[in-house]
Amino acid sequence: MANPQYQGPAYAPDLSIPIFVMMNRAGSVGKTTVANTVFTEAALRGYRGLVFDADLQTDMSYWSGYDGDDVPRGVQTIHDLMLGNAKLEDVVVPARTRIAPGDSEDSFQAIEGLDLVRGDIKMKQADGELVQDSLGVFWLQNVIKKQIAVGAYDFIVIDAPASYARLSESLLVAATDVITMMKPMRKELRGARALARELESLNVDYADYGARVRPTWYCVNDAKSESQGRFFSNMHDEAEEVYGDRLLPGIKNAVVVAEAFDAQEPLPIWAPKSESMKVFRDIADQIGFPEK
Repeated sequence: MANPQYQGPAYAPDLSIPIFVMMNRAGSVGKTTVANTVFTEAALRGYRGLVFDADLQTDMSYWSGYDGDDVPRGVQTIHDLMLGNAKLEDVVVPARTRIAPGDSEDSFQAIEGLDLVRGDIKMKQADGELVQDSLGVFWLQNVIKKQIAVGAYDFIVIDAPASYARLSESLLVAATDVITMMKPMRKELRGARALARELESLNVDYADYGARVRPTWYCVNDAKSESQGRFFSNMHDEAEEVYGDRLLPGIKNAVVVAEAFDAQEPLPIWAPKSESMKVFRDIADQIGFPEK
């Protein structure tokens, strides 16, 4: 059951679930880490979710043991879905965690309740491909509206590229809620404000097509303590003053996160008792996926 604070997409009102997009206009701010960790935790708590790996880096897919840089011949991906050459059922795979060495199917175990649309490096072509069709921007909106059954999922998550162009626009018109990632620096705070203004314009431009997306949550990655520098602490305090209870707990860099990615195991499985997981569990609680 979706948290009542969320509204479902206006273009598919019967769906009535949140569609989150992880967004920032710069790279290396923790979008994939937060999405993978928080929503794997949600799945482990009994919620059902679908993740679209639309990031050009395909790190979300790699974390589940799928290589977006070397897709096997005949395997369809999000790029095929975007071009209309595949249906959603053709590209959905289980999110997974590694349980043994190697690359065979036996090396991984599915995470119950969490599905993935695997990424593809070919998405680097997406901006150019989408501008060739005036309605191409609605590709994901149409997939969600026409190919996802009511009640199939409790949430949808989109891992977006670190840019704001046609692909990102197409992801946003399909979304309901943005989790804006940033670091504790002035340019990041400015970028978050600029993104909020862009969302306002997008909602106006595509109002007739059911666009209704809002910057719901903000998250500071690489959060610093005051002992690490008053400047960074001030930036975090400013973000807290601006965003209030929409600011999620700050995430600090920790080697355990890098280890989990390298091991291809989500952090809730790799290091469930780590200090980092305490923060991510708080985030899962705050965004509406508490323990059942």
